[in-house]
Amino acid sequence: MAALGIAFVLSIAGGYFAFAASRASSPWIWLALGLAQLPLAIVSLVRMHKAGSLRDLLQPRWGDISMGVGSALLLYAVTFAGRMWITPSGSTREAWLMRVYLAVGDPAVIQNNLTLLGAAILAVAACDELAWRGLVMPILDEKLGSRRSWIVTGVVYGLSFLPSAWWLRDAIGPNPLVVAAALLGGVVWSFLVVRSQRLVPSILSHGLYVWFVVAQFRLFAV
Repeated sequence: MAALGIAFVLSIAGGYFAFAASRASSPWIWLALGLAQLPLAIVSLVRMHKAGSLRDLLQPRWGDISMGVGSALLLYAVTFAGRMWITPSGSTREAWLMRVYLAVGDPAVIQNNLTLLGAAILAVAACDELAWRGLVMPILDEKLGSRRSWIVTGVVYGLSFLPSAWWLRDAIGPNPLVVAAALLGGVVWSFLVVRSQRLVPSILSHGLYVWFVVAQFRLFAV
């Protein structure tokens, strides 16, 4: 269970450096989020190698792209519907969405650096998945059983972003958007790993979902 606590603390630390107002729209958001889970990602790779499961978990196979893209699009559709419900256009709560997009970067800069941004997002997604679904979830399997471990992993992963509600707060109150997205994504990505018994689909889904929201189909024009 120590791995769960360490991953949780590292996620909070990464979020603190990523979402602090002084670092809004800077590359630090991606560096902080990725580097926060890098130590556990490395431990995860070493553990897989020793167990002889590295190739089985990370070698691409037929169906990975369809699972990754399909789940990412589903997540985006749910997120878009939630955006219309939680932050309807013209409402004061739309300020929450603006705060999130001001934190992740200037849209003009993003469009001029799509390749670099895509690589950064994929690296962050890979570190997150290796740490949470590649290390934490298998350890929880041994303690809680596979029926509960994926739900616990997904929920705790989402809750680890809870401080972002304060860091991205606005005059109308704490900002729940990042936490809600992380909870939704965390559960879906954990389920993908349980269903496929591999990490490639969840890494693809995680990376594509963030890409859709941040760069490709932004939910708000800042």
